[in-house]
Amino acid sequence: MDTQNITRKVMLVGETLVGKSSLIRTLSAGDYSPRRAMAVEYHGRFINTPGEFLENRRFYNALITTSADCDVLLLVQDATRKNSLFPPLFASMFNRRVVGIISKIDDPAANRERAIAFLRNAGVKEFYATGIISGDGLDELRRALA
Repeated sequence: MDTQNITRKVMLVGETLVGKSSLIRTLSAGDYSPRRAMAVEYHGRFINTPGEFLENRRFYNALITTSADCDVLLLVQDATRKNSLFPPLFASMFNRRVVGIISKIDDPAANRERAIAFLRNAGVKEFYATGIISGDGLDELRRALA
């Protein structure tokens, strides 16, 4: 399935270095290169938000405003992290379909159950576990976003 022909806009939210850019690069056939500036980046159907927008509450308004441009919001949680910056019921701030992405499941230190618990606490009800290196879960995610 060619994800470039799908018109649904997808916005990714997560901490710095959780794998948002890698996910966009993989889902868009490898032609994405992030600029690492603290700015929202648009690439085809994807909207990449800086990790700092989640890490600093004063930028939540920027996330809410930017979400007006998307159909689906992906909250990305790194499965190797022992904490999460998603506050309780964070997903309820957005009037969009919110999907939880558990990233880095192919890492030996990954803990899927902990990542799912963090995302559930944030109000997410739909989850996909992905591993960019192994390719696990990517086809299922592509179908879900179609």
